[in-house]
Amino acid sequence: MEEKKITYYLIKGRMLGKREDDKDYLYGEEGWIPDVSMEIMKRLYGFDPSEPEDSPYAVGNTDIMEELEEIGCEKAEKWMAGKLLQGLVRKWKIKFADRKAEWDKNPKWPSKLVETRFYLGGQTWSIGPTDIGLTRDGWDQGFMETIQDEMEADLKKIGATEIASFGFLD
Repeated sequence: MEEKKITYYLIKGRMLGKREDDKDYLYGEEGWIPDVSMEIMKRLYGFDPSEPEDSPYAVGNTDIMEELEEIGCEKAEKWMAGKLLQGLVRKWKIKFADRKAEWDKNPKWPSKLVETRFYLGGQTWSIGPTDIGLTRDGWDQGFMETIQDEMEADLKKIGATEIASFGFLD
């Protein structure tokens, strides 16, 4: 069985792409999608869309070629993990907003040093109250304690392991 050749790229330092068996893909919130806009191909050949089609300068533009950085699998995994977490944090800010508003009307307890640690994409991560739109205030940290079980469940769904949540009553 022939092994797949996969090359990962960072495009302009903001987008992740890969070339797998001569097909290009971009990484988005839905996972890997075909690179129909040819972001990788354009940069591999230095295609400058501002040049006329018949221009000898339309291909081989080194400035455009430098927008593409070949990276290793490990760096790609870390980048994907970061993007997964960004999406999850956006989801949590919306998901928990109403419950947070209710909590603020009648907070139950203050806490301190609240965080959730886990392993994802080849590295250890830590999420604290300010990462999900709360403050370092003891009451906000108390609220985070009430949602840590749900956060852990969501983290498991995206492949996180070694999940541990912490917090101390103030």
